[in-house]
Amino acid sequence: MKRARLIANGDDFGMSRGITEGIILAARYGFLTSASLMVNMPAAEYAVERAAKKAPALGLGVHLNICQGRPVMPPRDVASLVEANGEFLPPARMIRKLWYGAAAGSEIEAEFRAQIRWLKDRGVAPTHADSHHHIHIYPAAAGPFARALAAEGIHCARAPRCTAWPKNRPFETAFWSSAGGPYEGGLARRIAVGAYRSALQKIFFHELDMPASRVSFLSRGRRDLAALGEQWKAAIESLPASTFELACHPGLFEHGFSEGDPIHEQREEELRWLTDREWLDAVERSGVQLITYRDLAEARAAHPSAAEAAAA
Repeated sequence: MKRARLIANGDDFGMSRGITEGIILAARYGFLTSASLMVNMPAAEYAVERAAKKAPALGLGVHLNICQGRPVMPPRDVASLVEANGEFLPPARMIRKLWYGAAAGSEIEAEFRAQIRWLKDRGVAPTHADSHHHIHIYPAAAGPFARALAAEGIHCARAPRCTAWPKNRPFETAFWSSAGGPYEGGLARRIAVGAYRSALQKIFFHELDMPASRVSFLSRGRRDLAALGEQWKAAIESLPASTFELACHPGLFEHGFSEGDPIHEQREEELRWLTDREWLDAVERSGVQLITYRDLAEARAAHPSAAEAAAA
């Protein structure tokens, strides 16, 4: 019998020491299997060291980032991506530039490759790539992302497509709240965004190994931490036979950093869910196979036709 497979991936590894330690704890004592490292953040070196010493089985990828902190490249070489002070443009402004093609594709690709090489230079062969604030799915960044991964020999990436869970909502409320996928906005916008992301995955990123989709939740549920925890359990217990990613953000509170982190409470709750016996039992009951992106690539290499069918 085919089983559901789940990559539980911790984003923002290396953003701070508290986030780094939270991810290490979730990997050692919970069901976190993978993490994505932000190489241009203050705790990046610390994260590489901690992963090697405390969580060597953790699948370690790169969380490509062009919307926070400073670039790895000299700022003058990525001028369309930075402010006058050499810092990356903040997310909202960067996303607007990516939608309208005002950011130079050659600079995006160069910075992505520099960040990947930073990790390689420290002895880490990245298992996968994704991006901070999902920057890689925006029009001006998608091509540079695919080219950078191909040039640097990375074959796995996060799926643009998202699937809403749980599936057991009453029909009268389920259709209008979930049709088009777990995206923001009205029905027409959700349908358009879903179609765009599916096209990216099936056509533009077709040479990359990806899960069938990312496990996600409707926007109302994502804003209610108590409800979100229950949705995690419901999703894990009802995944069908395919491959999925649960992208999460576990972390510990860190004085001097967390006070300015808008999701620090969610990070602490997600760490609890990832390591709590109740959630671990839910994973065990479900029969879900926990894997890394390395496992995904190896399965594709061994059984290409089966892997392609699972991702369809």
